[in-house]
Amino acid sequence: MGDVVHWALTVLVLAAAGVVTAWTAGAVYFDVGGGSRWGRALAWGWVGAVVAAFVAWQPLWQPALALLAATALFMAWWLSLKPSHDRDWDASVAWLPRAERRGDAVTIENVRNNEYRSLQDFTPRYETRTYALSNLRGVDVIFFYWGSQWMSHPVLVFDFGPDGRVCMSIEVRFRKGQTYSVVNSLYRQQELIFVAADERDVILRRTKYGNCKDAYLYRLTTPADEARRVFLDYVGTINAIHAAPRWYHGVCANCTTNFYRLPNSRYRRDWRVIVNGKLDRALYEAGSLDRSVPFEVLRRRAYVGDIANAAPAAGFGDHVRAELERGRQDH
Repeated sequence: MGDVVHWALTVLVLAAAGVVTAWTAGAVYFDVGGGSRWGRALAWGWVGAVVAAFVAWQPLWQPALALLAATALFMAWWLSLKPSHDRDWDASVAWLPRAERRGDAVTIENVRNNEYRSLQDFTPRYETRTYALSNLRGVDVIFFYWGSQWMSHPVLVFDFGPDGRVCMSIEVRFRKGQTYSVVNSLYRQQELIFVAADERDVILRRTKYGNCKDAYLYRLTTPADEARRVFLDYVGTINAIHAAPRWYHGVCANCTTNFYRLPNSRYRRDWRVIVNGKLDRALYEAGSLDRSVPFEVLRRRAYVGDIANAAPAAGFGDHVRAELERGRQDH
């Protein structure tokens, strides 16, 4: 029995050491070496040193304790790294939005409304728009997919009737030359941005000019007062990020987990918050989407990519929804 316990503890210690070593190697490569060749050399040097210590140094608890101490020192440095607004930003996220509320009216500066010819070739347009909270009619959610049904990018669309619609998209604030990488996002390589944008910008950027393969638009059953609180949560976070930058993290601070951290969001203990390609089904099961039809029917009717790509610029959002409604009636 004692041998079994000793073997199990040895496996557990070595497994934990492997995880810690691998994560630290990534941090050395990205955050010390900047993803360069010498950063790679440093990372492999770290891995080699840890392996050598565990091979040559006995008993096992001694190299494990040394690894723990070295990692603690490294973490103290790593946690001291601060996000910044002063980077060479990609043009699509170069301008941070900022909002001001005066009574019933919320004015948002730098609402993105780019005119795209491709993801690299576009005319940047940032506008100042005002929305009356009393005009808030409802909220839609759009899920964008890039080939995997397990992962998506959700975007909320707030419909203010005569004041128009505004999209709120939680994204990586890419620096020039950066692209999305799950591995990169686990380290301190990318800042966070809450994008406020025109609906046509947000949709066509992905469905027509990006790598998005599928997009689905659903109307949420959110009550008006709750929708208003969530919108104001976005406004508050936009201003908070404008005042102090934040890191993006692919698991802990991404496009979905950041939403569920908003003050008035309903906390959801659900694996589909992380594997968010299935979040639309979770919302359906929770009664946040129309349940008058089976989910598979609702999802099929919500497919919006082809409709959006063919929609005219004038009245874009109204046209998209009219076509979706026409499709529902046809079926």
